[in-house]
Amino acid sequence: MAGNSLMSKSTAQPIAASAPRAISGSQRMMQSLSALKHRNYRLYWFGQLASVLAQNMEAVAQSWLVLELTNSPLLLGLTGLTFTIPTVALTLLGGAIADRADRKRIMILAQSGSTLIFLILTALVMLGWVALWQVMVLAFFTGCVRAFDRPSRMALLPQMVPKEDIANAVAIGGTIWQLNKLVGPAVAGMLIYWVGIGPTYLVCFAASALAIGLWLAIDLDGKPVVSTSRGLLKDMAEGLSFIRRNEIYWVFIGMTFFNSVFGMSYVIMMPVFARNVLHVGSQGFGFLQSAGGGGALAGVLLAAYLSHFRGKGLQAINGAVVFGATLILFALSNWFPLSLIAAFALGMAGQFYMTTIHAIMQMNLPNELRGRVMGIHGLAWELMPIGGLISGAIAEFAGAPVAVAFGGLMVGGMALVVAVAMPTIRRLRQ
Repeated sequence: MAGNSLMSKSTAQPIAASAPRAISGSQRMMQSLSALKHRNYRLYWFGQLASVLAQNMEAVAQSWLVLELTNSPLLLGLTGLTFTIPTVALTLLGGAIADRADRKRIMILAQSGSTLIFLILTALVMLGWVALWQVMVLAFFTGCVRAFDRPSRMALLPQMVPKEDIANAVAIGGTIWQLNKLVGPAVAGMLIYWVGIGPTYLVCFAASALAIGLWLAIDLDGKPVVSTSRGLLKDMAEGLSFIRRNEIYWVFIGMTFFNSVFGMSYVIMMPVFARNVLHVGSQGFGFLQSAGGGGALAGVLLAAYLSHFRGKGLQAINGAVVFGATLILFALSNWFPLSLIAAFALGMAGQFYMTTIHAIMQMNLPNELRGRVMGIHGLAWELMPIGGLISGAIAEFAGAPVAVAFGGLMVGGMALVVAVAMPTIRRLRQ
């Protein structure tokens, strides 16, 4: 395949650095928003904002609904599992389809499926007909929809902005998730308190429908749609083979895996730190969560500001080392103010280097493989529950600080191995 040989040659060598040119602070700020000057990306961004808001609100509404129906933490966890299983199982298939069909159409169809599910839940709750089995079935179908939706969304990005603005588009897109993490759950909680779960689902439906309207206005005329006559199984195998043959992808997917499985364990252990280590109760837990969310938003804004800087390979490695070291600091701290600072730094470093990795992959991928490779990259995030199981088992026998410090050692150690053993990645300049 021509794309593979090109990738092996072109991305294996560092891109030559251009001569530095001094620019003013105002010009740098304009560069940090450069992707928004493209009409298609603006429509995509605002549609994403509405779509992700609906997703975050729906997660809160579903959890509250299941607890009201069952008062069972076990059934709450099982409902989440019914969403996760199809998301993980079908992601490879979703990526393969994204590489052989119209990505915009897939994205809109998937969003339409989510919108229909929100409408069904609104009707069931407001009419008083809702039952647990219905919520679980709809959670399963939501997971199926997301498995096809995510690869298409990520693969569509380079069709809306030129290559020089891809890194900026990735970073600006990351602000959507961080803003909604701060706002979405709070809005859902207030709506549930004021008007109930049914009307909250209705707001999710309206936000999701708004996203469809915005995305329908995206005009991709002149952008070819890649199709293939090969079978889906061969397409999926080709995506895995491409990752295995190209260092830049398996290394960065591996770093994402380590972050998801080992690094993010601190999020799962945060309540334990608040109650048993720092002794600050639920109020302190909330402050720790907010500090991490604020740091993540700062991290993605920093990635946007630096999106036109070269040396992204070193940026990703340094970010991972800082994240791992800060994770160890958080694990060892028993002073609440220091833990708050560490939580902010964790959110910032983690989001910065994950956004940088995402941008590097988007800038280098052949278009015909984008859906499959980015789908596998996104799949690494779905493995976070495995990390929760590992950290929970370690914490059970050795304590939460040991479990979190172990995660920091794994993430930082992985980054140092990449820095020392893989100079191509370290010297990557884009």
